[in-house]
Amino acid sequence: MSAPASPLEAPAQDAETAGLSALQIEVAHKLIGLIRAGRWSVGERISDAGLAREFAISRTPVRQVLQYLVARGFLAQHARGFTLARAIEDFDVAEDLFPPSGGEQLYRQVLQARASGRIGAETTEAELLELLDAPRSAIRRTLTRLSSEGLAERREGHGWRFTECLDNTQSVNESYAFRAIIECGAIQEDTFRPDPAELAALEAEQRILLGVALEDLQGSAWFEANARFHETLVSWSQNRFLVRAIQLQNNLRRMTEYTEFTALTETGLRRAARDHLAILQAVRLGDRKLAAALLVRHLSRVKTEPDLLD
Repeated sequence: MSAPASPLEAPAQDAETAGLSALQIEVAHKLIGLIRAGRWSVGERISDAGLAREFAISRTPVRQVLQYLVARGFLAQHARGFTLARAIEDFDVAEDLFPPSGGEQLYRQVLQARASGRIGAETTEAELLELLDAPRSAIRRTLTRLSSEGLAERREGHGWRFTECLDNTQSVNESYAFRAIIECGAIQEDTFRPDPAELAALEAEQRILLGVALEDLQGSAWFEANARFHETLVSWSQNRFLVRAIQLQNNLRRMTEYTEFTALTETGLRRAARDHLAILQAVRLGDRKLAAALLVRHLSRVKTEPDLLD
């Protein structure tokens, strides 16, 4: 009998033939993105309950995805739960096990079309149907998601209105000024308490960005890593109003920065990662005044240097 195929040689259509739902496929891509970003090391426990809270869904689809990856040899399951069984590099192949998430693709298409001006400030489902190759139900779900993120709202009577894009110098400068107030204020809060596991995960993620070649980095992965850095930093303030404010800013940036990724240079990528690591080191040492000062310097540099996006 021939030896079974290596998990790393599994065909890309396996997830479809296994009957995974669109939600499970989306969960798989999010999970693999976190693994590739260095959230866990080999042998470290992955909490299905924690992921369910982070993804704002029930534990069932999360466990099904984890069990699927166990069956393919990428994770291990023990009495205490799931652990990472393979090196981070192997998960480049793991992502190929799952077809693209249709909902996520459509969401990004809408954001990019709005950022490029192909969609105006106001639109209708009928206009989007003509522009995008997607069913009305999928477009409606995407618009509902944009509404929940504060990026679009229903117009009275008919159609949708998008939130203002960060597509001009004044709005971008105002956004950086607002972020400096919110993020530095969060660090100075008496309730600021960094989570050790999250701090280590952010440091690992930024070290990967410090060493990765620009041509091997996807714009979405780069943006999500930086958005996660800033949102997690603010979340340590334990102030839900500050967290909501930075989440909205990240959503506004998401509209344009996937498109602007082409302006990022190798030098800018390294500089941003080094800035983030310096801020995290100050947080680790308990020097919040230094962390806030480094953050102000970082946001000021990003505002004035076109190849340094964040």
